[in-house]
Formats: sequence, structure tokens, C-alpha cells
Amino acid sequence: MSVPSGYSIADYGDMVDCEPRMSTYAEALKRAVTPDCSVIDIGAGFGIFALLACQYGAGSVVAIETDSSIELLRELAKANGCADRITIVRDLSTSFEPESKADVVISDLRGTMPLFESHIAAIVDARSRLLADGGKLLPMRDILRVALARSPKTYQSAHSPWTSNRFGLDLSAGQRFAVNDSTKVYLKPSALLSPAQDLEVLDYRTIVDPHIDSSVELTADRTNTAHGLLIWFDAEIAEGLTYSNAPDAPSLVYGQMFLPFSKPVRVEPGDTVTARIRARLLDHDYIWSWDCDVNDRTNGEQRLSFRQSTFLRKVVPPAALKSGSNHFVPERSDLMTIDRDCLDLVDNGRSNGEIAEIILDRYADRFSDFQQALDHVSNLLRRY
Repeated sequence: MSVPSGYSIADYGDMVDCEPRMSTYAEALKRAVTPDCSVIDIGAGFGIFALLACQYGAGSVVAIETDSSIELLRELAKANGCADRITIVRDLSTSFEPESKADVVISDLRGTMPLFESHIAAIVDARSRLLADGGKLLPMRDILRVALARSPKTYQSAHSPWTSNRFGLDLSAGQRFAVNDSTKVYLKPSALLSPAQDLEVLDYRTIVDPHIDSSVELTADRTNTAHGLLIWFDAEIAEGLTYSNAPDAPSLVYGQMFLPFSKPVRVEPGDTVTARIRARLLDHDYIWSWDCDVNDRTNGEQRLSFRQSTFLRKVVPPAALKSGSNHFVPERSDLMTIDRDCLDLVDNGRSNGEIAEIILDRYADRFSDFQQALDHVSNLLRRY
């Protein structure tokens, strides 16, 4: 499992200020915590949930986070008088072996969407290995919702400058990549051109499969130009404690996800768009695919059809495709040899500096000085 994407301390500050998200989580945690209970905070960031759990009476808290921001929790725990109750684990939650299962497991491992990196796998693992029988899992579930949307400004990056630009250049070959990319947005209700439909329910108490494959029919309710699909989620952290990043809700740190159409579509009330939306976890990242058929309101005939996927958003050199084949026979490069030697020098009591000195001596033609060799060693070992 990969290490999740990191955030800055300023990003975490935005999360603390994000309402009603923060207050909803805090209230759910307050209700879940009982005197002297045990709590595990997964993807703890700098540890705000861990601190709140102690404030609400938890007897012990394990805060698990891969990012260096967790080191701030040592200072904050002392400042809040709970350093003796908080254990910091700098690792993935899936690698953590608990002495005993926790009464409460809390997390917010979402990105713009709950289908983000290894979120679902971490929840499934936590539910089976870290949470005691009868324990509380926060959040409880998320409901993904989707609607037709108009957003000329968002669509501009998928349309212009590829179809026209002030320099008179033919850049049209780039549009097929641009229209297959998702965008984080903050759209308002005026952008919606259809009632929203439920796309998928992610119930963290039972979920196993990290992928989704769902179909919806969206019916336009006004005349306008549809530029794509807007997806958001309604979160239920605990029974009766909810928030949403929907267009009619307060703007939250998550934003919403916009999936553009290959080209803008003029819709009239009653026109329908049948959309099959898939999200598949591949190599620790989600590939989103959206197949859309636009149907006329009067006779139901199909007017347009789009087949799009974020898999198609990147320009992939032929050599890269070849190297990913199961028939490809790799050859050792100089860099592979250097990295192999670096790893072979680990576990013999040597410091990074000592390893760098040996590497610099062996590969003086590749490194200009000790600092360059040390940077290479440090960056390599940091990946592990």
C-alpha cells in the first residue's frame, strides 16, 4: 500500500476551520468516547482528533500518520496536558499491530472524493483488525451524488486553447487528453441542469470492494449548455450527524469533482443523459471512467455518445507502454546499480553519510560532490 499524499500544516489549519465538517466530527467523537476508552486516529495529520478524544475523556489514543506533520502532535499534546495518553505511530495504519483493539476508530482519508488512494482498503483493514466488537467507526457512510452541470469557466481548460487560440496555432491534438481529466471545483446550485441522483452508497461498516460501477439517468430540467457531470458526497459521520459538499451546502475543503464532456451539449427540459460511471483503484490511484449517452426528449433517440476516462488524460510515450508489458525484459541501468548498492549498505550500522561516502567513492563520475551523493541516498531511503 502506498503512502498517502501529504498536506501542509496550513492545509490542516484549513481543515480545522472547515465548517460544518469539523464540528460534526467533533460532536460524533464526543458521543462515541466513553470514560477511559481507547481511540485510534487513522491518517491523523497533526492530531486534532487525537487531542479532542483526550479532551472528551479517552483513556488512550493512538495517532497514526505517515507524514512528518504528526511530529507536531508531541508538542501539542504537552500543551494540552494529554501527552501521557497519546501514542504516535509514524506509519500506515495497515502496518500497525495493536496491543488491543480500540473502542473508537476515527478517520478522514478522503480527497475530493471518498474514493481516494487507499482509503477503502485502510477502512476495511481497520474494521477487521483495529476496531473492537461493538466499537464505533467514524465516519459511518458516504453517499456519492451526481448531476448534469454547466460551468463554462471550468470547461475552458478542456476546450481552450485546444480548439482556438490567439496565436493561430493548431493545438487540437491536445484536446483529447484535456477532456479526459477531472477537475476539483466549487460549483453552486445555479450550475446544475438536472436533479441529482444517488450514484453509490459507501457504507464503511460493511464495505469491502474499493471499486464502483454504477449507472444513472439524469433528466435536464432547463434549457442550457451542459459541460459535464458534477459529483459530490453526503457524509454521515455518526447517526444523525451529517454534512455535505453539495452545491447548496457551505463550501468545504474537499470541493466537488467535475467530469467534462468531450464537447458541450445543448439540453432541453426532458432530455436525458444516461451515464455509466466507474471508479477503479489501480496502482494506488483511482481511474474514473464515464460513458454518457444523450437522448432526445421527444423520441428518446440518442443524439450524442461519449466514452471518457482519466486513464486517457496523460500523454504516454510508446516506450513507457512497452515497459509495462508482462513480456518486457528489463535491462539493468547504472541508476539501478547505484540504488542496489545503496540498499545493500543498509543494516550494517552505517549512517546515511557513511553510505553516501561509499557511493561517492564508487561512482565519482555520477556525483559531483558528497552533498549530491547524500541527497540521492536520503531520497532513496525515504521511499522505504
